[in-house]
Amino acid sequence: MIQAYAQQLALVLAGMALGWTTLFCFVVAPVSFKDMDYGRADRHVRRIIKAGHGALAVLCLAAAGFALVSGAVAGAVIAAMCAAFYVMCQWALAPRDDPRPAGARRQMKGQRVVASLLTAGGLPLMVAMAVLTRLGI
Repeated sequence: MIQAYAQQLALVLAGMALGWTTLFCFVVAPVSFKDMDYGRADRHVRRIIKAGHGALAVLCLAAAGFALVSGAVAGAVIAAMCAAFYVMCQWALAPRDDPRPAGARRQMKGQRVVASLLTAGGLPLMVAMAVLTRLGI
C-alpha cells in the first residue's frame, strides 16, 4: 500500500522536475536572449541557475527517495544522478579563483553554456526515471 503511494509521489515529483527543467530550457533562457541585450540576458540566466537549481536538485533527491521506497532502485539511482547534474550546474557557475594569464581575457560564456547543457541533460534522465519507477525497476 505505501509502496503504491511512494511510487505515485515519485512520479509527481519527477513531473515537477521535468516541467521546471523544460520551462528553463525552452522558455526562460531563449526569451531572455531574445528580449534583452546579451549582458543582461547572460546575468539573468546565471541568476536563475544559481537561485533555482539547488531546489531542483532537492526535488530530484526527494523523487529518488520515494522511488527507492516504492522499490524502483534503478529509478532512484537515475533521479539521484539528475540531482547531481543540477548541483554541477551551480558548480559550473561558481566564481573562479585561478590566476588569469597576463593579457588574456576570461571567457565567461563557456560557464553558462556548460550549465545550460547540464540542465538540458536532466530532461532525458528524469523521463527515464519516471518510466523505470512506473515499471518498478
